[in-house]
Amino acid sequence: MKNAKMISSQQFLPTMTKDYSRISDTARAVNAELMPRMASYIRRISPQIAAMNDDEAFVIADYGAADGVNSSKLFEAIIRQIHEVNPTLTIKLVYIDLADPANFETFWATSILAKLKHVETQYIQRSFYEPFPEIAGKLRIGFSSTALHWLNTKTVGPDFFQHPLCIQPNQLSDPERRKFAEKWKEDLCSFMQECSVSLVEGGALFFANLTDLGGDRWPASAGYDNLRDICRELYEEKKLSEAELNAIFIPDYFATPNEMSRLLDEDDLRCFAVNACDPLTVPCAYFTKAHDRLDDPLERSKLAATLAQVVRAWSESSMRIGLCADNKDLIEDIYQRLRDKFHEKPEGLPYQYCLLELEKRHEEKMLKSD
Repeated sequence: MKNAKMISSQQFLPTMTKDYSRISDTARAVNAELMPRMASYIRRISPQIAAMNDDEAFVIADYGAADGVNSSKLFEAIIRQIHEVNPTLTIKLVYIDLADPANFETFWATSILAKLKHVETQYIQRSFYEPFPEIAGKLRIGFSSTALHWLNTKTVGPDFFQHPLCIQPNQLSDPERRKFAEKWKEDLCSFMQECSVSLVEGGALFFANLTDLGGDRWPASAGYDNLRDICRELYEEKKLSEAELNAIFIPDYFATPNEMSRLLDEDDLRCFAVNACDPLTVPCAYFTKAHDRLDDPLERSKLAATLAQVVRAWSESSMRIGLCADNKDLIEDIYQRLRDKFHEKPEGLPYQYCLLELEKRHEEKMLKSD
């Protein structure tokens, strides 16, 4: 009971490890899909960009930015396009994440973005579910890649994220999953309302929302399922207590495309025009490269190590929450077992998305639609 009490008093604050940007080939593939959409938007607003004064800044925000690497190529292309229209316009890049700013500062010190003229930056260490008075009424482009599936853990108690058999909502039956679906809806709606406060009229949001396409086709399901099975094994071996098994839980939820579409039709979000809500599947970058060479022991081992590292990057902070204070060293055993499972049964980690492009309506257009 002592362990259970200690576990339930901790706060879920999921963050990416320092390896995240180095291994997120999938996120970079998504950026390639979003880049032409963003370029088209920049072309549409070129007259406004040309008319902006030197004392104004074109503000771009990356929600759930990790260390900033994943969006760097995308932002570089956008900046160059904007400066073709208005060469001296100040562009301010705002990076938002719970992670330690040190990793961002390391990235920025040698980044191409830091060498571009008329570019400023700000790192805000805060949940993207919080208000951002720093950019209220100033944001021109909001961006997020593979971040908005995380639930807002600050609005419920830790007991909300517990289950005796599973470690993630999409593993649950429909009735059990319903409370997480409702929370996802409330959280994303709240986030979008905050975005509407930050955006200027005509400002745009470009999000790659991880989504559930049905059956076992939800993002990185092999990683989640292997972690679930490992936790059960450790419990049977008496290396995990019942309280720990119950408390290990990853607080994210993958909505279906229909759930996303219905949410965007809500009256509370009528300030946004939906320009795109497109499903996309990105094959696992690591498995695709190696699947023809799995008979080679070295290639098989390398793939298993990479897949385990990918899963660790986004799951470790949540897994640690469920472990009691004197059992934290078990984390290494968990991810070694994950590596062994991927070696025994190599499985890809394909990702499914809804690519969203939203634009904040002008006031007069909203009035006409009433």
